[in-house]
Order: sequence, then C-alpha cells, then structure tokens
Amino acid sequence: MKLLLVLAATLAVAAAGTVHPALNLAIQQGATEAILELPQVMDQVEASRSLSSLSGDAKVSALVATLQGLTSAAQAPFVQVAASLGLETQTYWGSNIILVKGLTPETLASLAATPGEFTLRKEVTVRMSPSIAEATNATQNPQWGVAKIRAPEAWARTQGEGSVVCIIDTGVNLGHVALADAYGGAWSDPYYNTAGPTDQQGHGSHCAGTVLGRANGVGVAPAAQWVACRGLNHQGSGTEANLINCGQWVLTANPRPNIVSNSWGGGSGDPFYNTVVSAWRSAGIIPVFAIGNSGSSCRTANSPGDQPNLISVGATTTTDAMATFSSRGPSTAGALKPEVSAPGSNIVSCGTGANNYVTMSGTSMACPHTAGAIALLMSANPSWGFDEVFTALTTTPAHPTLSNADRNCGLPGSGDFPNQAFGHGRIDVAAALGL
Repeated sequence: MKLLLVLAATLAVAAAGTVHPALNLAIQQGATEAILELPQVMDQVEASRSLSSLSGDAKVSALVATLQGLTSAAQAPFVQVAASLGLETQTYWGSNIILVKGLTPETLASLAATPGEFTLRKEVTVRMSPSIAEATNATQNPQWGVAKIRAPEAWARTQGEGSVVCIIDTGVNLGHVALADAYGGAWSDPYYNTAGPTDQQGHGSHCAGTVLGRANGVGVAPAAQWVACRGLNHQGSGTEANLINCGQWVLTANPRPNIVSNSWGGGSGDPFYNTVVSAWRSAGIIPVFAIGNSGSSCRTANSPGDQPNLISVGATTTTDAMATFSSRGPSTAGALKPEVSAPGSNIVSCGTGANNYVTMSGTSMACPHTAGAIALLMSANPSWGFDEVFTALTTTPAHPTLSNADRNCGLPGSGDFPNQAFGHGRIDVAAALGL
C-alpha cells in the first residue's frame, strides 16, 4: 500500500486537460463515446524496487495489483465527475484510460474542464491484417512455411511442450481437429461474452493453426497449447477498449501465456498499446505483432507493430522474397522495422469447420510462424526471456538475396542485413536452437 501511495503521489500533479480536435468534431457530428487518457503509469511501476525483487507468479501478481491500484486512484475523480454528468464509464488498468459513453458537446466541455492532466480523444480502432482467403484441399506435411523455417528439424528436440501461446484475434475454432486438443482452457470474449472459444470470421483460427495446429502439417509447435481473447469482432475490426481488455486479461489468464500472437494493427506511430506491451514484458511474456500489409513502400509499418519493446514480423514468399504487400520500415521514429520476417504468402491453415483448411496471405500469417518458433525456443530453454529469444532469432536467420527495393528503405548497418524489409532476416528456428 505504501508503494501505491508513493507512486500515486507522483502522478497527482494537476495540469490542464486537452480535447483532441478530431473528437470535438466527431461529438458535434453525433458521436457519443471517447477515451479519457491519463498519464501512463508503467514507468513508475517498472522503477519499483519491491517489484524488481520479485519473480514468477509473485511478480505478476504484484504487477497486476500495482497497475490496478495506481490506475484506480488516478481515474476515480474523473469517474465521479462523469457520473455527475450522467455519463457511463468503463475503466481499465492495462492502460490508464477510461471509456466514456453518452457524451454530448455540452457534457464533453464539462468533463474537459475537470482539473488534472488528461487527454480526451477518439477511440483507436484497428483491423486484422487483411488476408486473401480461399478454400483448399491441399495436403502437405509439413506445410511449406513450417518447412521453410526448419521447424521439423527442431522437433527432434522439442515440439513446443510446456509453451502456451495466446491468440488475440477474431477468436479460435475450438471444434477444429487440429486445434481442439491443444486448448489450454483460458478464454475471454469482451465483444459477445461467449462461454467458450468460437470464431465465425476464421482469421484467428488460421493464425492459431499456424502456431501449433496438430493436423495436416500446419503447425510450427504442435505440442504447445493455446489460450485466446477475442480482440477483434466477427467483422475483423477491433476497438482500443476491447484490445486493452484482452491485454490485461493475458496477465491474469490461467494458464498465463509465454507468448502473445497479434495479427492486427492500423495506422502508424500510435503508442496506444505500449503500456500493455510493457506490462507483458515485465511479466516475462513475449509480444509478437504483424508489421502490416501496407507495403511495399517505405515507412508503411503499422501500429502496434511499429512500436518498440516487441518483435514485429514481415512476410516472405515460397522463394524467400519479400511479399509485395509486406509493410516496410523504418518506423516513424526511425527504428528498424520489422525485426524479422517469416513465411506469409499462400499459407494453408485451419478453417471454421471441423476439418477444413483455407489458404491465406498476409503478415497475419507470418506473425504466427514466428510465435510458433518462439514457442519451440522457450520449450527447449525454459529460463529464456525476451532478450535471449530476440538474440536467437536475430543472429541466426536466413539472409535471402535482396532486391533494390529491399535496400531502398535503408540499411542501418554496413551490409545488406539488417534492412527495413526483412529486418534481421527470415527466421530459421533450427538454427536458433543451434541445430
């Protein structure tokens, strides 16, 4: 409690709030919802000596309790003011935000006059990285992407036993033959509150199959388990509030995942998910994101994949070329993006039926190849954290021949790799395991 009081005191410096012009316009045109964002608290949390002295479950429990306490204290005055204005609120602790509903131009002005340091803005929305889907009866064992990253050569050592991967997406088809037995038992659905995993859209099931599917050679880590949160609705779009909900659920899920696979995003240079990513990192969870399908021009990386503190993934083809749709760096901050690349073109994986398969293309498909590879690495090396995983992936990848287009977005070093197309290279999980 003393820790919470000290940290809360450092956040209590009053300053003027701001209203983003786009929100003002939206409310005038009839919109009724907004995000009230307060100063983020992860810097204070990470600086806590008592937290840094902990590890494992004890550290994660303390992390969650500290985040909940600090955000609750900071948000309480605004919740009270909103209630007095007849507004509905939903609070979150994975990011220091409040979703405010029922706004009018008048109540927005009144809320904005509340003393304190805060921003009122429109809610961020994202989409699954667009994928071209077509039915297929292609049987191949293993599928080409699984073989390309040399997962079968790693299976003599590990198939992912003990690793748990969370899929934040449109859901997961629990009834699919390749996925049913790999379910770890944890599910959350902030959109429709379904009791168990479902997936009408199919995107999430395809991604889950690539991570760990146990039939038709689709999965990179077929002995790993999955848990899932529906961060995207049946149409494939996601709201900031529900994605934050999923992000904080990851920290409390049982089993708690080692890795989170995120095949979604939108826009560039947007830090809205950074606090969630930092919390995952603090909890020892590896964040993996698709870099987006806005290529092939430079500076087209999408958020959150273009942000620091995570592993973002570009997409490659069967011939180890960069997929033309794959977004390229650098980020708006000038950083290398993506960090790595993986197969993402014409990928066969699970559909929405009991035993059907579909072909999709996108960085959405490259991201789960990498999440599956990390599941193998962490299974073989249970003590590894983000730094060890990152080093293994970025010091051992394949270095395909570059085109001029691959070079054009920048070469941060003295050679062709790393670059702003492939990142450090196309992943090779067997090499990352020293095989």
